[in-house]
Formats: sequence, structure tokens, C-alpha cells
Amino acid sequence: MSKPCDLTCGTIWKPLLYFALPLLASSLVQQMYNMVDLFFVGNVLGKSASAAVGSSGMLVTCLVGFFTGMSVGCGVVVAQRYGAKDPQGLHKAVHTAVALSLLGGAVLTVLGLCLAPQFLGWLGTPAHLSDMALEYVRIYLLSLLSLIFYNIGSGILRAAGNSRLPMYFLLVGSSANVLFDWLFIMVFGWGVAGVAWATAVSQTLSAALVVASLMRTKAAYQLQIRKIRIETKVLLQIIRIGLPAGIQAMVLTFSNIVVQCFINGLGENEMAAFSVYFRIENFMYLPIMAFGQAMTTFAGQNVGAGKYERVKRGTWVCLGMSVGVTIVISGILLLTGQYLFGIFTPDMQVVEHSWQILLVTAPFYFFYSFIETPAGTIRGTGSSLIPMLTVMVCLCGIRMGLLALWMPVWQGVTGLAAVYPVTWILAALSLMGYYWSGRWIPKKERFLQSRGWKRQARRKEHRYAEDI
Repeated sequence: MSKPCDLTCGTIWKPLLYFALPLLASSLVQQMYNMVDLFFVGNVLGKSASAAVGSSGMLVTCLVGFFTGMSVGCGVVVAQRYGAKDPQGLHKAVHTAVALSLLGGAVLTVLGLCLAPQFLGWLGTPAHLSDMALEYVRIYLLSLLSLIFYNIGSGILRAAGNSRLPMYFLLVGSSANVLFDWLFIMVFGWGVAGVAWATAVSQTLSAALVVASLMRTKAAYQLQIRKIRIETKVLLQIIRIGLPAGIQAMVLTFSNIVVQCFINGLGENEMAAFSVYFRIENFMYLPIMAFGQAMTTFAGQNVGAGKYERVKRGTWVCLGMSVGVTIVISGILLLTGQYLFGIFTPDMQVVEHSWQILLVTAPFYFFYSFIETPAGTIRGTGSSLIPMLTVMVCLCGIRMGLLALWMPVWQGVTGLAAVYPVTWILAALSLMGYYWSGRWIPKKERFLQSRGWKRQARRKEHRYAEDI
């Protein structure tokens, strides 16, 4: 069993890289997980099934988004207590997070099952695809509690510095997903329902492994079923950090729903093209997200240890790695994109539309690193408000405004795709500007630095470990 990683001491780049690599691997495994589904849907079930899954997938994102944002709050609270060497506080944070996931997962599952038809109608899902989309999403929702448990449990392990175990568990679930996709679709002939059942079973398997790991560990973050309860003080801290992140996820999802409505209005070929493109796009986005998650844990542990200078240095190291990886992956996709799209659909019109979307977005995708990394730093210090406002204004409000303005003039997939780079750049400039201002640092620490008392801050750091 891999050991937790203490990110508060030693050189910065090495533990941060070793912590981020399993997150990156997990992101790629998750992408392969999704691509296997798309392979079976696109090549076995056809274009209509691919469009139905892509359309209904937005509903799943909407339901999961809020609670995933709340899990950020759980992870930051756990990381700060781990960095502060506070085992009692760590114990309370873990059990409060698990209790919150139980309650929230049950509520979201019921709401999702009841409101699925209305959501699909709001998305503008074409009538001939609605039954297929509804069948898929209702089966998927049965595993919603498992998905939330996996995310919360993995967040606890990662906050304590263990990013390898969640990767292993995800790899097991992904392997099971391939097997069940083949069994349910090719052998049993269940169609779109088979894809949903394969996902549900494999996600439940991954969640069970995470829970078993938390229960078996002897560390301070061990999960004890009889002690699962909500501690009011810890819950308020989780809400303070997680609620803005949850609102951000919901608002961003709403923005994506509006975009999906524009996509649905373009036609079935365009719908299928965006469905395929978004899967390929994740090769660029998921590594960026992994580095952002790594930075949240790094910042959380070091804030708990009082090491703000180390947080600053870590931010630039993480940003450099994120930008470098994104440029390499974007270049590879630009060279091989047409071949990759052809793997997932035999329809050449869909392939051509997907390729046009990639040409518009991939050259600018590295700007997303300047969104996720500083946002990870800011969240790790316990503040989610600024990232939330940035996303709401730039990636939601401005994006929808641009769509309304130029879609009547610039029709087609390229016009819609061009909205994304513009809003990425605006969001990146906003978040980097806030980071450079230093206002994410608590007032007391800023006062010490502004008075030239950095020596005292360094002494505070040396109580825990020597840097570099």
C-alpha cells in the first residue's frame, strides 16, 4: 500500500511532481474509461446513440457538479489539518465529509431520477433521441452515490498526500468497464442501457475499494463506520470553502447546457461531432485539472503548516509543468486528431466537424493552465469565492453573451468553438491578476510581508522542515 506524501518539506518540484503524476495517470485512465464507452456507442450502436449519450451526459454533469464542488471543501479542510499535524481535527473532517456525501448522494439521486425528463426537455434533446437518452441517464443515476463516494474518498486520500491508491482503484474500475461494455452490449445486446449499466457497476466497484482502503488504514484519517457524523464546526468550514466551488460547478454546467442547446440546434452530425470532440478534448483538460488538484493539496498542507512562501514557489513550479504538458498534448492531437476521431465514428462528416472544432481550440488550450493552477492555490488557502466569480463572469456570462451575439452571424461548429478560447484567455488574465495581487494571502501574513518581516515567516517555516 502506498504511503501518504508530506508536501510541506523537502524540495518542491519532486514531491509535487510525484504527487501530480498519479493524478495525471488517473485523468488519462478516466479518459480511456469514457473513450471505451464512446467506442462501443459510436461503432456498435451508431450515430443516434452517440448523440443521445452526449446530450444526456450534460444532465449527469449538472447533478454531480454541485457535490463535486463541495468535495473541494472537504479536501481542503482535510489537507490543512494534515499539514498542521492535527490528528483529532483530521479525524473529524474525514467523518463529516463521509456523512455529507451520504446525505447529499441520496438527495441528488432522488432529484435526478424525478427530474430527468424535464432536464432533457430543457436541453432541447430531439424527440427521436429522448427515450434513449432518458434510459441512459436513469440507469447512470443509480450509481450516483457510488460516484460521489469515490470522489469524496479519493479526495480524502489525496488531501493526506496519497494520490496513488485512487489511481489504482480507478484502473480496476476502468478495466471492469471494458469487460462489462463488451458483455452488456455485444453479448446481451442491451444497447445504450448496457453502456449505462457497465458504467454503474464499474463505478460502484471503484467506490467500494476506496471505502475499504479508508477503513483498513491505521493512519489518523481512518474511516470508522460507527463514528460517521456531522461536526457542526467542520461542516461550516467545508461549506465556506466548498459552497462557492459547488455553485461554480453548477453555474458552469448551466452555461454548458446553454451551449448544448446551441449544439443541438445545429443538427445530428454536429451533435455527434461535439460529443466525440469533448472526449478527445479531455486529453488536454484532464492533465490540467490534475495539476490544479495537486496544487490545491500542496497549498492546503502548506497553509496548515504556515508556509506561504513555499505555496508561492509551488504555484510557479506547478504552472510550468501544467503548461508544458498541455503544449505537448495539444501538438500531438493537432497532428493525429483526424485519425483519433475516425476511431470513434465511421461517419466522415462527423469526423470533419470534430477536426474543425479541434483546429479552433487546441492552439489556445494552454491558457487553461493559467486558470486551474492559480485557482488551485487560492482554494487551497481556504477561499473559493474569487475562482467562483471568475468562472461565473468569464466562462459563463461572457460565453453566453458571445454566443448570442455571433452565432447568428458565424454559423456552424467553428463559430461555436471560437467562443471557448476567448473566454479562457479572459478568465486566465483575471485569475493571474488576482494571484499577483497577493490578496489570497491572509491579512496577518500580508502585513508581516509588507513590513519586511519575511525573516520571521522563514523561521516559522523552519519549525516544520527545511526548503530546497
